[in-house]
Amino acid sequence: MKKHEVFAFVLAIATLCVAQNPLSHRPDKLAPGEHTADVGGIHFWYRVTGKGPLLVVQSPGWGVGSEYLQNGLAVLEKDFTVIYYDTRGSARTSRPSDAKLMSTNDMIDDLGRLRAYWGLNAITVLGHSNGGAIALGYAIQHPEMVHKLILVDMCTEDYDFRAEREKEIAARKDDPRFKDAIAAMGNFDAKTDEEFGAYMKKITPLFFYDPASAMPRFAKTDTMLPSIWARRAVEAPGLPITQQESLLDHVKAPTLVLVGHDDWICPVTQGERLNKGIPNSRLVVFDKSGHFPWIEAPAPFFDAVVQFAKQ
Repeated sequence: MKKHEVFAFVLAIATLCVAQNPLSHRPDKLAPGEHTADVGGIHFWYRVTGKGPLLVVQSPGWGVGSEYLQNGLAVLEKDFTVIYYDTRGSARTSRPSDAKLMSTNDMIDDLGRLRAYWGLNAITVLGHSNGGAIALGYAIQHPEMVHKLILVDMCTEDYDFRAEREKEIAARKDDPRFKDAIAAMGNFDAKTDEEFGAYMKKITPLFFYDPASAMPRFAKTDTMLPSIWARRAVEAPGLPITQQESLLDHVKAPTLVLVGHDDWICPVTQGERLNKGIPNSRLVVFDKSGHFPWIEAPAPFFDAVVQFAKQ
């Protein structure tokens, strides 16, 4: 083979390798490890780990950060290169200059800015709880940018769940497993992160089907204090509400909706509405599971995510 033919052959192989491994030409921003990015006036913290196709994990925006997801979803790192990041005002990511810039729409824009910063085209994104609302909002507003969407025990912002939630709480009020947690719910007056963390520990049993079994496992994953500043900011009067319920048909990505049968805060009825409203979606309900199905139903949960995301 002549020298110019050898060079052309090597170049073709190198090009093919880059195409097959989309992370290979972005060694800095998406290399394994912890990173920071200054995007949209916010100093973001994010972490890249695992191997395989890329999966973005969207954490909630009310101050909890991504630590509980990093620890709880680590099994996925055997099959995916996972990006976790802390939302604005939470954990290791900076606050905006104005607390009024803590809406879900602001965090939807953050996901888009980070996607562009990472040099990614369409992304597969998994969002849990309020993180699901952020991921869903991004898929509604930018359908061409989402390859696949995984929504885990999430609620849309613009649906009034009060009656459903009050009914679920009433059904638990005399159950000794939940009695103390329900009593604590009416006494939220935290002023520091430490007080907010203590409050969350008191009410967390409500988020499980079997708190005696699940709580010790969850406690090992939930290792960082939540931000009371972020919680107060996202609950401030006048913060715009993101419209989603009437726009579900804007989602074009194949969507997997996962919900615990005994989740009171993001109930099965929400999963059913998502499944009905999103054209190409599938609903999976986990028996004897609450708001964190990877804790109470790990095998079926991870099987469902891996099979869907790898299809």
